[in-house]
Amino acid sequence: MTTPEAAREDLEGPWHVAVVGAGIAGLSCARALAARGIRVTVFESAPAPGGRLAALQTDCGLHDAGAPWACVRSESLAREIRGWADADVVRSWPAVAVEIDNSWIRRASSAGARGLRFVGMPTMAALGQHLAQGVDVVLQARVARLARGREEWFLFDPINRQLGIAGFDAVVLAVPSPVAAALAHGWTELVARVEAVRWDACWVGALTLARACGLDFDVARIHADPILAMAVRESAKPGRVADEAGEGEGGERWTLTAHAGWSNRFSDLTPDEAVRWMQKAFAARLARVLVPKCAVGMRWHHALPVNPLAEPFLWDAERRIGFAGDWCGGATVDAAVVSGTELGKVVGG
Repeated sequence: MTTPEAAREDLEGPWHVAVVGAGIAGLSCARALAARGIRVTVFESAPAPGGRLAALQTDCGLHDAGAPWACVRSESLAREIRGWADADVVRSWPAVAVEIDNSWIRRASSAGARGLRFVGMPTMAALGQHLAQGVDVVLQARVARLARGREEWFLFDPINRQLGIAGFDAVVLAVPSPVAAALAHGWTELVARVEAVRWDACWVGALTLARACGLDFDVARIHADPILAMAVRESAKPGRVADEAGEGEGGERWTLTAHAGWSNRFSDLTPDEAVRWMQKAFAARLARVLVPKCAVGMRWHHALPVNPLAEPFLWDAERRIGFAGDWCGGATVDAAVVSGTELGKVVGG
């Protein structure tokens, strides 16, 4: 990791690529580029890599606030998972899963609809940290504007300071499509494709109970509820029970996810208001009294792409600007890995 002031050292090499966004797609792209001998610098506005694999810290422990797990559908992620498992960055999770409707609870497969679930250790944020190892990642460096010379791209922050000592031969925008479209506006005809992708917001509630609620499942997909879409017993994931208090000591932690319609409609709620509504909905659906020990809410503005592109990436070879993310090919961790990896194979080719 480096600071913006030391973002670029003068090294020999015909290409230097800037990747904007240190989520899974951006880091996968950077690693694919580096594997081909192409120099790459990643710029990330957040204080840590990982994007929507972020962990939410509460007084009672950590919650996976973004993707709750990864399911393998591609060979690209299968290769990564093998390496992550060897490094103890992920473990498989044979969760007890159910589907909940108004009048019934139906047992579902422990493997999930898309294959065996893998979770990060100690949180999903570990995947981003692991992928960032050995990559030149500049944290807390928000790219606000692009400029182009005759052959090079230049990146600028919100106060118009140049990021990087010199220009870049190509730019990859691995950020949510509205952000990418705003940066690339006027530079490539691909912007029209990028702008067409729509997004849903998502409220997330991190709930720790003062006493265990006695449920016999770990994951619930909730149907026909005005608020909730899913509930995940965070403390049932591998390696989580040892965090803070154990479940028997009042450390049962649940991550609640609101559905898109409610999240979009009630975007003006405060985090405290949102988590209270979600807690009430969970208690009502279970017909139980839930006594919270900690309750924290957060909202993802760009949570899930509604109409992701069919292609895994977009690349303008003439302008040397590309786009990657889980909004290319599907809204999953798997799609993000494939998107970044495949784009990294063609940039500079």
